[in-house]
Amino acid sequence: MTATASAPTTRAVLITATEPEPRSFGKQVVLGGMLDYLCDRLGPEQVHVILIGRTGVDRPAVLYHLHVIEKPSASEQLRAVVERVLPPPHSSLQEAALWSDRVLAAIAEKLAEIRADLQIWDTMRAGQYARRLGRKRRVLYADDLFSKRYASMLERIEKDPSKVADPLGEFGKLLPSAVGRIVGRKFVYRRLLQLEQKMTSRSEDRAPDLFDGTFLVNAQESDELFQRTGNPTIGTLLPLLRDTVARERQWDGTPVFVFLGGLDFAPNRDGLTWFLANFREQVLAAIPDFRLLIVGRGAARPLPEATAWGYHVQILGWVDDLDEVLSSCAALLSPLRVGSGTKIKVLEALARGLPVVATRAGVLGLPVGRSDGCLVAQSPEQLVELLAQAADPAVNDGLAGAARASWLRNFAPAVVGPAYDSAFGIERTQDSVTLS
Repeated sequence: MTATASAPTTRAVLITATEPEPRSFGKQVVLGGMLDYLCDRLGPEQVHVILIGRTGVDRPAVLYHLHVIEKPSASEQLRAVVERVLPPPHSSLQEAALWSDRVLAAIAEKLAEIRADLQIWDTMRAGQYARRLGRKRRVLYADDLFSKRYASMLERIEKDPSKVADPLGEFGKLLPSAVGRIVGRKFVYRRLLQLEQKMTSRSEDRAPDLFDGTFLVNAQESDELFQRTGNPTIGTLLPLLRDTVARERQWDGTPVFVFLGGLDFAPNRDGLTWFLANFREQVLAAIPDFRLLIVGRGAARPLPEATAWGYHVQILGWVDDLDEVLSSCAALLSPLRVGSGTKIKVLEALARGLPVVATRAGVLGLPVGRSDGCLVAQSPEQLVELLAQAADPAVNDGLAGAARASWLRNFAPAVVGPAYDSAFGIERTQDSVTLS
């Protein structure tokens, strides 16, 4: 189907349960990049988003068409858990928390109205509805293997008995508040994580047969899902971030580092609290004037591990101008211990020519090293050594150049964009846009 620039007819619709705006955390940044791409390729008038969320709330103005369907009520969620988790179709808890026959009917009605040539389903939370609807060209943006995330958290719990914040991750926010309080108890969430890991893995294995293409952000996880299913339509889509460099770097040589990420996301809070609880003496002995800025939503919740650091740790929370903060720092610190997918925070740093000091989990999904401006610790002891290296202005200058070069070479829109063309079957010519 071909559309001329004067009378376009190609349309795409993204079906999601994640608020796409404002782009305040990794998943929103990824969805925002995808929507920017679709608007650039097809024109904003031809791009629709069906959001399963809250109705009657103010949202930022957007160029594309936004259609909001009221998310399942607490009673609908409870019914879905009883009817869909243990009996067939044996869905995961996160799928059940978003299931409702009412929502299914509303999505079907909206899709019939939009008549899109391409449907993009955002993870199996939304994608579960696709199996009940008529066949159109549709792809699943699976994000990452949630089963691996839960498995890594379970492994960490076995090694460290400390409490895990928000153990069920983003989907836990879909649950009623009373349920969320129960889930926060360790003897409950450990068993729920075990059940969810099993159910989610089963859902991941079934998903590719329902779609024309299934895409993850991590190439290793794409390979793993292919090995598990043998389905040749599985591929990888790196996050498509715009080139965000807005100003020259303003770092003055002082050892100011930045932690970037929402503290209401369990892997982020786990990694940060682990660093703050275990590295103060070593870090301050090696870098006496060390400072760490903590940027991200969820910072209003107490972070007691920061107290002993005094003025060396400053919690900024959400900031309106991320460029201003990142341009003044020596490096990004990403001390994560668990997780899955790809670390968007690292891409944000590389785009700005900001060096990165990280654990291996802190650069998960990205094949980066010193030549990419990233110092990756192979052991906890090495993390302090690498922070000291990044604080050296002479070393830091070379790392900054390598970070920006890596972005341009591997992750910039001109490099990543063609993979989206292929995944979504979109071709741009001088006079038309074709959706095959």
